Amino acid sequence: MFGFSKARERTAPTVNVDLLAGLRPLTGAPTSTLARLVASASTSQAASGLVALEDTPGRMDFLLRGNLQIQTRTGSMLLLKAGSRQACFPLPRANQVTSMFAIETCTLLHLPENELPAAPSLEAEAATTTSDGEAEALARLRDQLAGGNQELPSLPDLALKISQAIDSKDTSNDDIARLIQIDPALTARLLSVVNSSAFGGVSKITSVQQAVSRLGRNKVRSLVYSCLLKSIFKIQSPVLKKTMESLWQHSAHVAALSFVLGRQTPGIDPEQAMLAGLVHDIGAIAAIDGISRYSKLAENETSLKRAIDQLRVELGIKTLQHWGLCDEFGPVIRHAEDWHRIGSAIPDNADIVVLAQMHAMIGTPRMSTLPRISEIPAFDKLTNSEMTPRQSLNLLEEAAGEVREVHALISA
Repeated sequence: MFGFSKARERTAPTVNVDLLAGLRPLTGAPTSTLARLVASASTSQAASGLVALEDTPGRMDFLLRGNLQIQTRTGSMLLLKAGSRQACFPLPRANQVTSMFAIETCTLLHLPENELPAAPSLEAEAATTTSDGEAEALARLRDQLAGGNQELPSLPDLALKISQAIDSKDTSNDDIARLIQIDPALTARLLSVVNSSAFGGVSKITSVQQAVSRLGRNKVRSLVYSCLLKSIFKIQSPVLKKTMESLWQHSAHVAALSFVLGRQTPGIDPEQAMLAGLVHDIGAIAAIDGISRYSKLAENETSLKRAIDQLRVELGIKTLQHWGLCDEFGPVIRHAEDWHRIGSAIPDNADIVVLAQMHAMIGTPRMSTLPRISEIPAFDKLTNSEMTPRQSLNLLEEAAGEVREVHALISA
C-alpha cells in the first residue's frame, strides 16, 4: 500500500497470535488462521518524515509502533497512534488520503489479504417464503432493469447547473451565487440553513455570495443538493405514497444524525455527511417506482420490503452514476447496512451513515435484529476513541434539538 525505503523484515518478534487477534479484520478468527498469518506476516520501518503513498495490491497494512499524522481528502489532519483502537484497523488506501507523515520511525505490519477471513456476508434479517407470483414479478422487474428500461431519479436541473458551475474553473463565486438566486425558495432555504444554530455560524450570512465565499464551493454544493432532493421522493401510486413518505422521513433523519456525527468526527465534512445520509437509500426511489407496476411485489409490507431490499443497492449505484456522484457516495450506498464493515483507520461517510442508521433505529422493532452498537467497527472510529455506547447515546440525546432542526431545515 505504501512505499518504504528500508527492506521489510520477515516475521518480526512482536508479531504473534495475540497481536493479530486484536486486529479488527481478525476479530473472532480461529487460532489456526492466526497462526498461519503469523508465518506470512511481515513488517517494515518507515523513517520519520513523509511516507510515500503507494498502493500494494493484495496487502493490508497496520501501524504497529509509532505515530502517523494523516491528512484526509477533506483537509483534516488526524493523528493515528499505535496501540489505539483506531490502529486496530487497516491503514487507509493511498487514494483515501492526501499525505501521511511519520512523526517518528514507525513499524508497520503487512498481511496478505487473500489469507484473511472473509468478511461477514449481509444476511437477510429474517427468512421468509417468496411466492411464485412474487418471484416471477421480481424476475420481470430485474429484466426491465437490465434492459435499461427503468427510469432513474433525476436531479433537479438547477442542481446540475449549480454543480457544473462549482466544478468549472471559469466560474466565479458570484456566478455560482447568481445561479442559486434563480430560485428564490432555494436562496431562502440556503440562507436559513447556514444561519441556523445547528450550523453554528459565528456571524450572520446575509447573502448567497457570502455563503459561497465563507463556506467554500463543495460545502455549498452539498447544501444545495440537500435542499433540493426532497422533490424527487415522489410516487404516483396512491398505494405506495406512504412508503415513499416513510423513506423520505428516514433519509432526512439519517441525514440529520449524519451531520451531527460528522461535525464531531475529525476528517469528516459534516455537510457532505448530511448529503451522504440523504442519498444512502436513493436506490429505493427507483425500486418503489418499478414495484408500482408489479402488484405482486406490493401485496403486503413484507413482500414490498423484500423487493426494495433486493433492488436498492443496484439501483442506488445506477442512480449515482447517472448523477456523476458514484465515486463520492458509492461506498455509502454499498455499505449503509453493512454493520460489520471494517473500512480503514480513518472514518469515512459510510461509517458515519452506518452509525446514524443504528441511532435512527433505536426504539424501533428493527433494533432487536441489529448487533450491539459496541460491536460495530465504525463505532471505534468516533471522535473519542474511549467513548462508550452510553456516552454515544448521551451525546446524541444532548444534540437532539440540533438533529430536529437539521431534519426540519432539509424537509422544509
